[in-house]
Amino acid sequence: MSNLTDADKKSFIDKVIGTLKNPEIKARLIAKEWDPTLRTTSLENGVTSVRADEGIISGLESTLTTAIKVRRADLDNNYDMASSTISSIEGALGKDDPLVRDLRQFRGSLSNASAPATPPTGGG
Repeated sequence: MSNLTDADKKSFIDKVIGTLKNPEIKARLIAKEWDPTLRTTSLENGVTSVRADEGIISGLESTLTTAIKVRRADLDNNYDMASSTISSIEGALGKDDPLVRDLRQFRGSLSNASAPATPPTGGG
């Protein structure tokens, strides 16, 4: 069972429900004192729950995708503002000012400037 995909599991459940709802099979089971009505209802309620869960997951995935895009835009905008701040300070103090030289070295001192961006972890 662990090798089945979610789609396989859903298909299996649907087939069991369909079998239990078959009038001839239902009559045979009831004749043997096993009424499938409660089991059918439970399985159908489970299907409804799974669909609801999938809706929640889909909404969360969409929210996460949007949040990542917004975070990227916010980070890029703030980075651009920090860069333009250095340019503005250079304009005010001149490019040979010691502060401007120090500020210009910030980007070059970053340890892994070409590493791919990763989503933040934790509370930071």
